[in-house]
Amino acid sequence: MIDMRDVGVRVLAGDLASEELPMIAAQALAEGLDGPSLRELAGLSRGEYREARELLDQVVDELGLPKLPDEDQAVWEVVVSYARRLVSGVIAPVDGAHAIAAYGGSLGFPEPLATFAFLADLWEDNAAERAQLEREMVREAEAMLRDVAD
Repeated sequence: MIDMRDVGVRVLAGDLASEELPMIAAQALAEGLDGPSLRELAGLSRGEYREARELLDQVVDELGLPKLPDEDQAVWEVVVSYARRLVSGVIAPVDGAHAIAAYGGSLGFPEPLATFAFLADLWEDNAAERAQLEREMVREAEAMLRDVAD
């Protein structure tokens, strides 16, 4: 089932284009979600991305979901999502590290994100040490998730 709050977070973080919102809203309707703003969003064209973005907050509210965060918090939520997928093995450690590091610039490269960029760069340059570097990426992601939980 489509999680419209997660969709909103991904839009705010730049992980999903606003142009995709009408199609996602149509899919959500097909899955059984409903609401006036969701129906309106599904009826927009891809070119009406500004209107789609404005409707997103209303959709989240009408569905009774937690309020969307600001852009920086949305980026952190996406980073944490990548860390969870990295730790669980859904994505390869190096892919997770690259994805996490890609968001570092928008947040001013805080320490944990800079570490992922460093490890991903080392992985690219050191084929013989990749297994060890991947274990370090997993440990860093686990540490990040512990910090978030505290």
